Amino acid sequence: MKSKLNDDTPVISDADLTLYDTGNVPISSSGWVKAKGLSESYAALNQDITTDVLVIGAGLAGSSLVLHLSEQNINTVLIEARQPGWGASGRNAGHVLPLLKDFDVFETFPDKGKAFLELFSEHHSIPFDIAEKYGIDCDASRSGYLNAIKSETALDKFAKSSAKSAALLGQKTRTIEASEMRKMTGSDYYPYGVFYESGGRINPYLFTNGMVRVAKDKGARVYGETEATTVTPDGKGWVVNMKSGARVRCNKVVFCTNAYSTDVVPEFKQSCSPMTAYALSTKPLPNELRDLIMPSRATLAQVPIDLNPFIIDKHNRIIMASIPSSSRPHDAHWHFKQHMQWVNRTWPETKNFNIELEAYWTGRVAMGQQEFPGMYQLASGIYGLMHFNAWGNVMAPMMGMALAKSIAADRPDTLPFPIVTPNQVSHPGKQEFLIRNLMIPAARTAQNFDLI
Repeated sequence: MKSKLNDDTPVISDADLTLYDTGNVPISSSGWVKAKGLSESYAALNQDITTDVLVIGAGLAGSSLVLHLSEQNINTVLIEARQPGWGASGRNAGHVLPLLKDFDVFETFPDKGKAFLELFSEHHSIPFDIAEKYGIDCDASRSGYLNAIKSETALDKFAKSSAKSAALLGQKTRTIEASEMRKMTGSDYYPYGVFYESGGRINPYLFTNGMVRVAKDKGARVYGETEATTVTPDGKGWVVNMKSGARVRCNKVVFCTNAYSTDVVPEFKQSCSPMTAYALSTKPLPNELRDLIMPSRATLAQVPIDLNPFIIDKHNRIIMASIPSSSRPHDAHWHFKQHMQWVNRTWPETKNFNIELEAYWTGRVAMGQQEFPGMYQLASGIYGLMHFNAWGNVMAPMMGMALAKSIAADRPDTLPFPIVTPNQVSHPGKQEFLIRNLMIPAARTAQNFDLI
């Protein structure tokens, strides 16, 4: 393998190691940022203000909520402890997944999920629709979502389950045979596939910041470097105090802090199992490889275990992601090497070229107690919309839009998903331990022996 790797892991301080281990490295480390540089910075709030709705957290959910509230002419303020897109919304893998996995959760919905399934059927392309409507330059590509499969047995099982779920979600899947897989992937390694035409990719950092800019242009007030510390009652509304000493009086507060919740509302922080993930990007591929690797430019996932979620963006960079080693979460080159072994195996021609690492970063994923995001109510006028797991690029803007319509109409009962009370997760580190320390290492070993 001629890929440029540095086998000497650099010396790293305990503080920096902690940042990688907890998904708090600077957002400038993200490959999504390197595409066009850091987006616009917003000044800190330094005076007392009043608004109808205060949204805390400028990620995919918060930015969509504020955008759609501003479309409804609702007086709205958005605050972010750092800058928009700093959290998972600037760090995720960039996949637009037009699917859901757990349909049992709808048994807990009053209407058995009918209204939500209608919402999803109509708006599962919402990242592309918003980007197109407002001219947001964020590499929003409806290139399709391809699940690559090695065995016919695995294909039969996955095709049946995906066809059933697609029908419920108002979509269609297509089974791909060997010759077409070769054309789409440029590889003979995966002879079967299941293809969702409505999927694709997006630069989540640019998408998030684009929505914030549109919301600001429509009248929303946006503040960065503004950390909320306490929330106290104020008549029929609330006062949110900032670390700077500034205060916001409002009728409603919506927390959209996902896996980066703070102790300002402990109930939100304690209602998920946070897990660290990583992503990496390569430098632009050599010209000789650009038409050879994934010529279809579909987003690629592997079945049954997706160890190498894979896209090639418009800059011809490969972007992959997974769960970092628990002992070396900072070691970019070690993680890059694991992926390159798979790349070289899937596209043997790549062994003769230098594919260079550009960026490596970590972030936090919020895993709820069920595979559905949390729409929480803590008290009258205090809400939380968070815990999107791996579906944030679709679910967060979609649910933000739905919540905005509900708030504008002052009809929480019209939401197509239930409002629940946040419940503390027991043993919040258990899932991460099992996945990060047992399941992923075992899967990597199996992959190295060509078993998956």
